Amino acid sequence: MKELTVHIIQSDVLWGNPSGNIPRMEERLRRIPDGPSLVILPELWTCSYDNARIREHARQSPVALEMMSSTCRRKGFSLVGGSIPWVGPAGELFNRSFFIGDSGEVIGHYDKAHLFPLLDEPLFFQAGKTPFLFEFMGIPSAIAICFDIRFPEFIRSLALSGAELVLVPAEWPSTRIDHWETLLRARAIENQVFIVGCNRCGEGGGQVYGGRSLAFGPDGTRIVLCPGDREMAAMVPIKPSLVRKIRKEQPFTVGRNPLLYHPVTSFDRKA
Repeated sequence: MKELTVHIIQSDVLWGNPSGNIPRMEERLRRIPDGPSLVILPELWTCSYDNARIREHARQSPVALEMMSSTCRRKGFSLVGGSIPWVGPAGELFNRSFFIGDSGEVIGHYDKAHLFPLLDEPLFFQAGKTPFLFEFMGIPSAIAICFDIRFPEFIRSLALSGAELVLVPAEWPSTRIDHWETLLRARAIENQVFIVGCNRCGEGGGQVYGGRSLAFGPDGTRIVLCPGDREMAAMVPIKPSLVRKIRKEQPFTVGRNPLLYHPVTSFDRKA
């Protein structure tokens, strides 16, 4: 299987301003080379965590989705569209990431399953209940969003379901940016997968966001690291055969003992 390319778009987000962020992101997507590749955007790139007006901002999410879809169709790449606030059929609000193919077709979506309490996310959003796996140019892939990576059992479940590439849109603050890098690397090593994290940079809502978008290989080798303080795009080379090579040479997961973990991992412990 030939080498694939993932393009990270690390960007600032205008706080609570979808009408400003959508054309800004469209311009950034225009700069990505045409042709078969996969592009990833940050979490909540249309408005950030402006929760007080999040339902109002969600009204413009179909506009953002159409922009992403038409850009993929025109440019010929596929896209993990970061995430945008999305209203479900019963009026519930999700932090949703769409996967769009190179024809512009919306192939599927993932709703963030682990909601971040320090930003009151559970008060405004409904947690997703279903993981989403897809195939990009022959490599089984999955999406996790920001806080999801603090739950190793979730990423392990994606790997056990076949994922070899995990894409992680995020709005991770600079105060815990070391956690971001450490957790991404740990998830890559323990599951022997490629993991690509796209974080926002800049300030908003009294918070400074850390940037430092990065990617790790299935052996934990860092492939790409973006500086934390500026907007930029970065190209990540993905060699799918490396996953199988690492897993064959270092078959660590054969030592798993799921019956030992199940009673603990299924127990809902409240703080």
